[in-house]
Amino acid sequence: MKIKIFLLSFIVFALAAVPAFAAPMTARQTAEAGAERILALLSDPAFKTPEGKPAIRAKVEEELLRLFDFEEFSTRTVGPTWRQFTPEQKQEFKTAFTDLLRNTYIDTLDEYNGQQVRFTGEVSGGNGKRVEVQMEFLADQKVYPVAFRMLEKNNRWVVYDVLIEGISMIKNYRDQFRDILTKNNPQELIDRVKAKAEEQKNKIKEEK
Repeated sequence: MKIKIFLLSFIVFALAAVPAFAAPMTARQTAEAGAERILALLSDPAFKTPEGKPAIRAKVEEELLRLFDFEEFSTRTVGPTWRQFTPEQKQEFKTAFTDLLRNTYIDTLDEYNGQQVRFTGEVSGGNGKRVEVQMEFLADQKVYPVAFRMLEKNNRWVVYDVLIEGISMIKNYRDQFRDILTKNNPQELIDRVKAKAEEQKNKIKEEK
């Protein structure tokens, strides 16, 4: 359930990757502007048609890849063991993990049905270079607290962690990966993530 909340809340957040130099916006302002645009996109009747859905999916997927700092996400998800990865393994893991999140996300896209996000505040840290944008995700007549941890990098705000009901997405994956890395080498983790990403990709194909 938590992963679906994350994925659906991200849908209304995905176009938030507006370059910081284009306008002096805060992380929250960037998020709010993006939410308005993505909601308009998903509310387009074309999204419900076989002809229009692929183009909209592709656009949102593009924004997913642009908004998330997958280098930061991958490093933090693996934790201290990241230092044991070779440069080639780091790139291989980053690619596999990106594919896993993307394929899982795309599979959830069709579940969007008018859910809303209400922004409630932001907390700054790291000399203003890191911000936690706080919001509430409204779904099934329930309210779920969600927060995006963002950092300013290369003149734009990017997401490096997501909290759902106070639980960090990075920590959740890190706990899973730690169990694997305790008994196996980095390549085993990479292979498992690849296999999971491929499994999710095939699931999407079957549903088309």
